[in-house]
Amino acid sequence: MGSRCWSTISTSTLLAFAFFIVSFAAAILPVNNFGPSRNPQDPFIDMDNSQNNPMQNTGGPIVSDALSVQRDVSIFSEMVRGLTDHQVLGRLEDKGQNTTVLAPLNSAMRSLPRKPWEDPDPRNNVEGAFLGHDGEKRAAENLERFVKAHIVPVSPFKENERVQTLEGVTVWWTTENGITKLYPGGIQVKEVKSPVPNGQIWTLAGVVPYA
Repeated sequence: MGSRCWSTISTSTLLAFAFFIVSFAAAILPVNNFGPSRNPQDPFIDMDNSQNNPMQNTGGPIVSDALSVQRDVSIFSEMVRGLTDHQVLGRLEDKGQNTTVLAPLNSAMRSLPRKPWEDPDPRNNVEGAFLGHDGEKRAAENLERFVKAHIVPVSPFKENERVQTLEGVTVWWTTENGITKLYPGGIQVKEVKSPVPNGQIWTLAGVVPYA
């Protein structure tokens, strides 16, 4: 099943088309980040004080806006916008709810051993499992689980603080020898984007395990 083409189901076709559109839009946008730039080699400076950042008190862009223009995580961004359940996007658009988005890089998404809409249990990914109405429903549910595993309902997200994602996965992070890793899995955090009024985007070199 891991080799199934993205066009196997109509859900994936829509996602592929959406990804093309957002990639084209991102290519012509002059903005790659919001707020003051950060040194990617030292992304956590003043992170715990991010709520005191001047942008937090303005009517500027919010997490949903910031996520939509990040070219390096555009695949994940389009998955968020393609969910049939609007709980996640609604949260990212709500200035009253702070959120940390753990967004896998496009390179991490492309190297997955299985597609995001497939089941974490390979025994459920039999031939034809995602065809027809029932199959598309299963695919949508799996995609939603994948996305929710990467949404942390707090911001700032402090070191060694254990928090459950919307999918119920307990995550935490720590920095050792200058390398920041997210657990479980020891996933390297590549960059922490500048904060916006309702949260922050972190880019990951892998994906959060949620099986």
